[in-house]
Amino acid sequence: MDGQAYLQQIERRLERYFDKKALVQESLLFDLVAELHASDEGYFLVHSIKTYSVKHDEYLFVKRFNGAVTKEELQPYLEMLRKRMQALQTTTEHMSSLFALLLICEQGMDSSLKQELSTYKYHKDYFFTLKGWSDLAIYVADIPKQEVTCNKAGRKTKQYFEFGKQNS
Repeated sequence: MDGQAYLQQIERRLERYFDKKALVQESLLFDLVAELHASDEGYFLVHSIKTYSVKHDEYLFVKRFNGAVTKEELQPYLEMLRKRMQALQTTTEHMSSLFALLLICEQGMDSSLKQELSTYKYHKDYFFTLKGWSDLAIYVADIPKQEVTCNKAGRKTKQYFEFGKQNS
């Protein structure tokens, strides 16, 4: 499987839940940009008496690299996501947001850089968590090895990016 086939597989898996967005974000070119907005509400007896409302958002950015990936190449993408997390407008209904960066590496990635990304952590609280929080998840799809690694924030949703036929 090459990077383009993998990207198409990911698009098919996520198309039911995510909305595609414009591919150019802040002068960085991505192969796929998608958003998921989910909400949950509780009612007491009738819909006009709402007891609670929470919102969860996910923002997915996918970048495919044809050659060997360096730390210097990744820095602008990580910085852009950190800035987006800082600028996120939240309300009291906002519970959490996940900003996810999927790196598709056609030639693989240096094991030390992959290890560094798997321990990478960036977390942002909004108004002392009263308006929710955000985490930055990083996924590295190593095409030659056919494996996906991620940081701690990405563990819950890693299965969507695994190689193979599940959820295709």
